[in-house]
Amino acid sequence: MSDTTLRAFIAIELPDDIKTHLHTVIQNLRQRVAGPDIKWVAPESIHLTLKFLGHVPTSRVEEFQQSLGDICTATPPMWLAIQALGGFPSTRTPRVIWAGLGGDIEPLALLAERIDVAFTELGFPKETRAFTPHLTIARIRQEATRETRTALGAALAEAHIARGIEFRAVAVSLMRSQLLRSGAVYSRLASHSFDSSSKPD
Repeated sequence: MSDTTLRAFIAIELPDDIKTHLHTVIQNLRQRVAGPDIKWVAPESIHLTLKFLGHVPTSRVEEFQQSLGDICTATPPMWLAIQALGGFPSTRTPRVIWAGLGGDIEPLALLAERIDVAFTELGFPKETRAFTPHLTIARIRQEATRETRTALGAALAEAHIARGIEFRAVAVSLMRSQLLRSGAVYSRLASHSFDSSSKPD
């Protein structure tokens, strides 16, 4: 790609204590199932994706920031909690391992919808799948054996998620993704705070 473009997405970043908890979850799963076909996400890179933009011109970043700023000024902070582990397309034969979220899911879904509508007006494709709030913690390569997938499914079924692992989402970030040989590296381009004086709808 030209150096006048960058790969971008919109996300809610996680506080350090949540990343530490997810690191423990990942370590426990890795003790049960190991192998080169499982790519675990570094805890510091885990985030809640609201919309993936793909490669965009750097000249449009300011425009994106303005749109996100307008949305966030009408959005209250929300409480989210890690509630379960699962896999896409299923826990029995996963290609992606995720931590599911609970808490203020309706305001979160409304936020994702507002972002989708705003960026559709900016020329991006509208999301065709229902918003499912989750944190990706691992991806399984296509070459992984059925035994590996089955073992992962069993580990997920027996995994324990402590209650009360919650955090307050207070901002949305416009993020850059750089694909390196060592893996994806994420950096914040801009952050827009929610309106702490407003209440959830």
